[in-house]
Amino acid sequence: MTWNIGLLCIKADPTVVENETYLDILYKSKEGLHFEEITSVTMGSSIGVGHVEAWTLIFDTNARFIFDEKFPLEVSKKFKVKTFWISESLIYRDYHFGIYKKGGIKTEVKGIEERLKYLSSIGIKAKDEWGETIIFQIIEKEILNKPDGDFVGSIRSLPFAKYDLD
Repeated sequence: MTWNIGLLCIKADPTVVENETYLDILYKSKEGLHFEEITSVTMGSSIGVGHVEAWTLIFDTNARFIFDEKFPLEVSKKFKVKTFWISESLIYRDYHFGIYKKGGIKTEVKGIEERLKYLSSIGIKAKDEWGETIIFQIIEKEILNKPDGDFVGSIRSLPFAKYDLD
């Protein structure tokens, strides 16, 4: 099975993210969902929201913020933002958020060559050549700061909330 899921990570508490981003136009319809539920195509247009360490994780099975960057660009003016397209054709974007620059893309990794080069540049050896595995290795490093962990395993037990359009 091939994954095609967008993951938007915002470095802020979920309550802050809910009040100061587009989540305020959505409503929380369910709580306590599992990873398998919020990454399933049965989510339709809903999104799954969870929290790990300092990051709010927003899973979107439609990957809307990957293909339309307006939202991550806008949010990156207020918070640290990273996006990941979990697929064979992976995409990773890290947005500027610092003292001198807020907003805009700082790093973008796309395609086979770039993904392998990026892993090497951060000192990680690819576990295999598959895009999904490599993007999870990037997520582990960028979000959990663990170069050789198990991102899916570490978030599998987290509770997630389902958000629907108002």
